[in-house]
Amino acid sequence: MKQLVAPVMESETRQRIISLLYSAPQGPTEIASMLGLSQPYISNHLAALKSHHLVKCHREGRKAVYELEDEARVAMMAALASFERSPLDP
Repeated sequence: MKQLVAPVMESETRQRIISLLYSAPQGPTEIASMLGLSQPYISNHLAALKSHHLVKCHREGRKAVYELEDEARVAMMAALASFERSPLDP
C-alpha cells in the first residue's frame, strides 16, 4: 500500500487534490478553482495520479470527472491513520 500512496505524499498539490476527491468526485476546472491553481497544472497532476491508478475518470457529457479508485481510498485511510498515530516532532 505504501507504493500506492507514495506518489501522492511527495506533492502537496496532489495531497490537496486527493483530499478534495476524497470528499466528492470533481472536474479539473472545479479543483483548479478550489485550489487557486491553473486548470492545465491540475490536469497534469490528475494525469499522474491516474497513471498510478489512484484516480479514475469518467465523462459526464463533455465534462471529465475524477474520483478516487477504491484501492486508493483504502490506502489513503490507512496512511492518514498512520499519520495520526505518529508522534509529533518537538
